[in-house]
Amino acid sequence: MKIPFIPTLSFCCLAIIASASADIVLLNNGQTLEGKIMFESDTHYTLEVQVSKGIKDEKQILKSEVKSITKQEPDNLKFTELKGLVPVPDLVGVIEYEMRIKKLTDFINEFPSSKKLEEVRKIQELLKSELEVVRAGGFKYSGQLIKADEYLSNAYAYDESIISQKINRDINNRNLLGALRLFSDYELKFSEGKSRVDIVPKIKQVLQIYKTNLSESLSGYDDRIKAREVGLARMTEDDRQRTEKALEEQAENLKEKLNREKTLKVTWVTPDENYKDSMVEALRQVENEIKRLDAPPKFILTATQPKEEAYRDAWNQLPGASVEDQKKILDNLKRDRMPEYYLEKLRTRLSPKQ
Repeated sequence: MKIPFIPTLSFCCLAIIASASADIVLLNNGQTLEGKIMFESDTHYTLEVQVSKGIKDEKQILKSEVKSITKQEPDNLKFTELKGLVPVPDLVGVIEYEMRIKKLTDFINEFPSSKKLEEVRKIQELLKSELEVVRAGGFKYSGQLIKADEYLSNAYAYDESIISQKINRDINNRNLLGALRLFSDYELKFSEGKSRVDIVPKIKQVLQIYKTNLSESLSGYDDRIKAREVGLARMTEDDRQRTEKALEEQAENLKEKLNREKTLKVTWVTPDENYKDSMVEALRQVENEIKRLDAPPKFILTATQPKEEAYRDAWNQLPGASVEDQKKILDNLKRDRMPEYYLEKLRTRLSPKQ
């Protein structure tokens, strides 16, 4: 039997339509629809449209209502995605820059005749220039590129500002444990930092919320165990044995994790609602931190120069100072409790080396 020609042609058309990246449909009433034409019949089109992120819908449109259809070229659609590669967010590392540059290189290789090549190459060159700064030890912060030498000359202020921003970000995202862990790092280097007066009240609120969450989880632990036992009793023998074995392995893994964190003296252990000891330990840590922050200071802070200014002044003064003055500058910073981490950075400025 001879295969009719028209259906075969229609199939080919449908295949082409389905592979189109995007179509812009202009209706007779002036309305514009953007999506992908998935099906075409003698009387209508079926258009797949993006309702919201991750959600698509199909609309049927009568051909009589359509004024024109503009098919968007694949390179134009791809370029729309590439435009989102810049500006690069703050504190992005080398690997992320390289991944962004690779996407642009892939576009150039895939669409060598695209009208968008010039714009793509401009974006690529911008990213490459920023990558050079990052590779050399710089970074982007508050939308500005900070070169390595600029950072080193003002390292204390930059580092305190960055970690403060991260703490606030985690608090806003309700990542309580993340915020507490970052605050512990903050306290090691910036216990006298200028941002501390704003951060501590927020951390106290985080501690109270975290304490409430842990207490509620602990109070419901026994009920969860009973409910689990009821569920196990309803299972078949084989299913129950497999589940009990899995639960035993989980408990052992959680125990090992807690012991490992305690051995490493992790400031904030990872609590798990399925392992009571981890929640008890986390609650103990919370209560200790609340007491620490509520306690009066162990020493009265003298009216010393702010740490960020002291570091910046020392960085500028050390290279031109005499050996005696260099020692005096560092001794004064040590007396005023400049963290050793920043004293080490300043020692790289000593001339001659001490």
